[in-house]
Amino acid sequence: MKKYLVYIPLLAIISCNKSDPKVEASSSVTPERSVTLASVNNQIGKEISWKGFLNGKTPVFIHYQLDGNIIVGEITYLNTKNKLPITLLGTTDSDNNYRILEFEKSGNITGVITGKPAEGIFKGSWFSPKTRKELTLNLVKKDTVLPSKKIETKLDDVFGHYHYQYSEAGYQGDLVIRKFPDSKAVFGIISVTGEPARNLAQIDDDTIDLKTTNFTYKLADTDDCEFNVKFYKGFAVVQYTQGVCSGQFGMNATIEGIYMKTK
Repeated sequence: MKKYLVYIPLLAIISCNKSDPKVEASSSVTPERSVTLASVNNQIGKEISWKGFLNGKTPVFIHYQLDGNIIVGEITYLNTKNKLPITLLGTTDSDNNYRILEFEKSGNITGVITGKPAEGIFKGSWFSPKTRKELTLNLVKKDTVLPSKKIETKLDDVFGHYHYQYSEAGYQGDLVIRKFPDSKAVFGIISVTGEPARNLAQIDDDTIDLKTTNFTYKLADTDDCEFNVKFYKGFAVVQYTQGVCSGQFGMNATIEGIYMKTK
């Protein structure tokens, strides 16, 4: 198992520059389900919905469901021609602060939303990893009813390649898991920090028992470097269970994060 230098969490927000007056997102991923702003019969479950503006100018509609501290939903830029929804995946912390990532199908992250909803208001920011521009986000809770998508997955569907990247110059990571006989699987994770350093965090390929859609793994010869991998429909979440894996990876490098299934 490879070991490296120092670790600082990826989930810290990158510093931002001045605001960009316009956001155009019509080229981003189209999920399987399109957003309908009108109320529909709610047979599965009611998602949380918000409507408002980026930078006071760009109208947006956001809806999502919560699974523990995992956020799964979509954002629609209402000023775009086709109003195509874009996948949102994120997490909440112990203080109910939200960090939500805007994903393309390739695993590229086009936006990072941070904020904290309170009493029908969601105030925060939207940040572009590519341009490093930040916009204010102001949303109001809506009564729009949307059926929740199924986010659970089957064991046979977890195998494949998962990826994320914060633009070509930013943090990038890959998780690969392959099926083996007798309820066995082989998995590996590799991720790097942003340019110019490209420091490395890596879990070498290892064989594990896999009978459910999640597993916990402890790095050999360490006391507290342990993490959980949970698979959902179309993505996976890697989270440390005992704090950071100090001293195991390169400076600022981490395996923790949300990975989009790409193949």
